[in-house]
Amino acid sequence: MHIVTASDNNYVPGVFVLLSSVARHNPEARFTILTTDWSAESLAKLASFKARTGLRIDAVEITAESMAALPITRSHLTRSTYARLFIPTLLPDDDRVIYMDCDMLVTGSLAEAWGCDLQGYALAAVRCPTPTAAFARAIDLPIEQYFNAGFLVLSLETWRSQGFAEACLQSIAAPDCPYLSQDESALNDHARNRVRYLPAGFNLYAQDMLWQSPLAKPPSIRVIHFVTRPKPWNGPCPFGELWLAEIATLPEFADFIAAPESFRARLTRINRRRRAMMGKLAGKAKYQNHREIARFIHKTLVPAFLAKGHFPEKGADLG
Repeated sequence: MHIVTASDNNYVPGVFVLLSSVARHNPEARFTILTTDWSAESLAKLASFKARTGLRIDAVEITAESMAALPITRSHLTRSTYARLFIPTLLPDDDRVIYMDCDMLVTGSLAEAWGCDLQGYALAAVRCPTPTAAFARAIDLPIEQYFNAGFLVLSLETWRSQGFAEACLQSIAAPDCPYLSQDESALNDHARNRVRYLPAGFNLYAQDMLWQSPLAKPPSIRVIHFVTRPKPWNGPCPFGELWLAEIATLPEFADFIAAPESFRARLTRINRRRRAMMGKLAGKAKYQNHREIARFIHKTLVPAFLAKGHFPEKGADLG
């Protein structure tokens, strides 16, 4: 099982949490990190982590200059998001990899995704639970087919034979490019009708009102994705305690301190709660469901995982 992730120096803690959590539940995995402008301190931490764990980890540098011409239109993204499009070239000896964003936490086996049948498919992914209609409309894609690009099982042989990455990059660089979500839009555009859809538990959003509905059953939650903001290192969010518990196990980050929640983020969280409360009082089912799921996550799932290292096989059935 070959896991590939990518980051610039801003997301280094996330990379280590991802690697540590993958290895905890998938000890057979090996890793490649596509790095952009990592500091000497970050590279030293990686060397320490490799020596301590004995994991096979390769680092491949992608310079920021090589991606400078590619546009960034969403505030929470950096150009390292484009690194996944260079995987077929950078890893010429691999026919299949799992690409994972570095703001993910693994809580179970990835074997089902790794072994999925990709015959006739360019990739496997999880449908986006709350796709932005404009994103899908811009590429004339049925909204129910739109997937999130944070967790991808890539058929690199297919990508190379069909020039898939090159086609994505050409579309992104075109003056009349219609994409509203950069390389994710490109992947959705060019992979249409060639996507194997994976169960929701392989890319569960950890964000209020964004998780898949119905919530994946506890044993099937394998990957938690801390999409957009807040991230667990800069504010409260569902499942954030699990990320913080994982980084606390890493000696390389013994001095790690989560950033305080910003005033803007706190105000957003308060307003979200206010809307949910008003919606519940108005009798709107989705807000009642949201409240039940939030309580289930914080009162049942997170404590059970912290106590046992896995989600409970049984429990309240919100899935």
